[in-house]
Amino acid sequence: MRIAEEVRVRDVMSSPVIESKEDETAQEIAQKMMRYRIGAIVVTDEKGSPLGIVTKTDLVEKVVARNLRPDEVKAREIMNTPLETIDPEAKLEDALRKMNKLKISRLAVVYKNKLTGLISLKDILQVTPEILEIVREHMKIMGITLPRNPEGYVEGYCDSCGEWSDMLLNIEGQYLCEDCRLDLIRRGKQGEE
Repeated sequence: MRIAEEVRVRDVMSSPVIESKEDETAQEIAQKMMRYRIGAIVVTDEKGSPLGIVTKTDLVEKVVARNLRPDEVKAREIMNTPLETIDPEAKLEDALRKMNKLKISRLAVVYKNKLTGLISLKDILQVTPEILEIVREHMKIMGITLPRNPEGYVEGYCDSCGEWSDMLLNIEGQYLCEDCRLDLIRRGKQGEE
């Protein structure tokens, strides 16, 4: 059983999704993005079915860079269509493959033609350390050991700062990231002076 394969899109997607209608202006969309601290808004029809998506990049490239008035540009004029979608039951790795293939960073999560969520690369990256930790624990329980890479680095959380790193080294019994190792060296040099 591979634990990483069991993680589904529905487990990490953002929901509910902030939406807009086709006739909303770029200015209204930008204000919603600021208010909700998000980078994309899904444009839906009157029935709530997704039509397209407007991202911060669209606002910059299609409105600001062209010196258009944001209060006059409509969502239908700048939205990306067709909206790329994925099922909430799809595996997380399938979502990543689709994003990579299409060179996009977000997918609308649609169930029975209704928008149920949005999954972004950022959502996936936020859960990746936890997924790796679960897989590592499962392997430990099963008695499976991962080979270390030639440099001796391991992945995990730094024992000093708590940040995730794929370049931890065991220094005097503590796994330290590169920044904390440099701090340790600096402190050592200051102590010698």
